[in-house]
Amino acid sequence: MKYAFLRALGGVALLLLGLALAAPRALADTGSLPMLSAPGAPGAPGAPGASNSSDSPDAAGAPPAEAVRSAQALLALAGDRQAVFDPQAAAPLLDYILAGPGDGLELPAMNGASGAMSSEIMNSPLARILEYAYNPEVPAYLTYPSVVRVSGWQPGSDILTHPGLWTLLDDLDRPVVLHGREFEEITPDTFSGGYYRYDLDRALVLMRHKGRAVLLSIATQDGLSGVGKKGVVLDDGNWQYFYSGIDGLTRGGMGWMDTYMYGSWSVTAYVENPGGATTTSVVFKWLRAGWAKMNVVRSKHILAGCRRFADAFNAVLGSDRLPPAEDLAAKARELREMPEGELDRRVNAYAAALRQAYADHPELAGGDFGKIMRGDVYAETLDRAQRVGVLLLEYLKSRLGTLSLARE
Repeated sequence: MKYAFLRALGGVALLLLGLALAAPRALADTGSLPMLSAPGAPGAPGAPGASNSSDSPDAAGAPPAEAVRSAQALLALAGDRQAVFDPQAAAPLLDYILAGPGDGLELPAMNGASGAMSSEIMNSPLARILEYAYNPEVPAYLTYPSVVRVSGWQPGSDILTHPGLWTLLDDLDRPVVLHGREFEEITPDTFSGGYYRYDLDRALVLMRHKGRAVLLSIATQDGLSGVGKKGVVLDDGNWQYFYSGIDGLTRGGMGWMDTYMYGSWSVTAYVENPGGATTTSVVFKWLRAGWAKMNVVRSKHILAGCRRFADAFNAVLGSDRLPPAEDLAAKARELREMPEGELDRRVNAYAAALRQAYADHPELAGGDFGKIMRGDVYAETLDRAQRVGVLLLEYLKSRLGTLSLARE
């Protein structure tokens, strides 16, 4: 019994290999602005007792302390409409990025959360990223399909009435700050199969720094996430997942665990590169999640989630087959407004195709998952937003030329 428990606990320590969300879609719980661990404190990088084992991220070292403090200072913007954005507060972070940031770096622990910094080159101009990923008419899960299942902006969010951040780039002479609130549900974790739903506050800052256009996306989770539910990653490269709606984790020995995202903080900077054809994305992220209020996240788990996000993000926005944003927006409206009977018919057809395509999948063959997959039961587990989401994602895949299970 002792060793079975330890094996299960060790498994939970990996449950966030894919749960680091869409790095820029990261969250956090409410509370005062967390303080950076003091240099040399136990557990801080380079301190006595700090881990230099396989729990360390892929690259050693850490960003400069002033860049970390700059990212932390920006967190005060999320959820506080009265907070005043100071460009000088962002300068150390942006200067670090312009100088050529590292990648796969560990961040000092913050409020009990592990942290990591990741840097990626996005094969898209900043304007394209803004028009697709920060356009309220284009659901976020279309640009973050490997990490976000469904999402949406809540009423009262500034972005819902804004003409579009991408329209401001040519005449951006002062920072533009937008506040909003979102809900998100993520895709299953690649190790445990767990998936989660939560609310978050977000601040968006569009500005220029030393001649470069920059978007800062700053997010904090509001409260505890919903309990983790059992899912299956069927084909992560093709963004195909199974969702059971059943509480727990999928992997053996962990099905009984009630896991949560306890807190997360993220600051993502998108900085246009010279020539404008690509954009550097740098994420500073802290995450606390696990079981029985224990944080089991390590920096390497966050980094794995960041890279999972970046691969899919580049696959979508870097594709020359990506439909115009207005086409995706029109399809989203069509599906949202579709009569219930027609929506059900299409989702049932998708569920039948899913069942056929993965008839031999070992995790869907029996037990509760097998019962859900038989007949039309799977379609009945999806609410309307989830039904729209799965059909819209299949539509995008068909337009991108990847395998789609939707027939219409």
